[in-house]
Amino acid sequence: MEQFLNEKITEAKREVDRLTHVCQTKPFDSADFFENEFQIERLAAQIEVYESILKKVIEENIDVQ
Repeated sequence: MEQFLNEKITEAKREVDRLTHVCQTKPFDSADFFENEFQIERLAAQIEVYESILKKVIEENIDVQ
């Protein structure tokens, strides 16, 4: 479970980095810019949830097979 969550966190952080780079290279008034900003916010929320669940899994020593 920890490995799965860590993979999801890493994957989401990579996508945030990629989208942040795209936002920095696109014009501010681009429709893609706003879509990417919304996507970044959604991913940031996902990361927060994954990290919260990971913390609970570690604290409770939960092992899901």
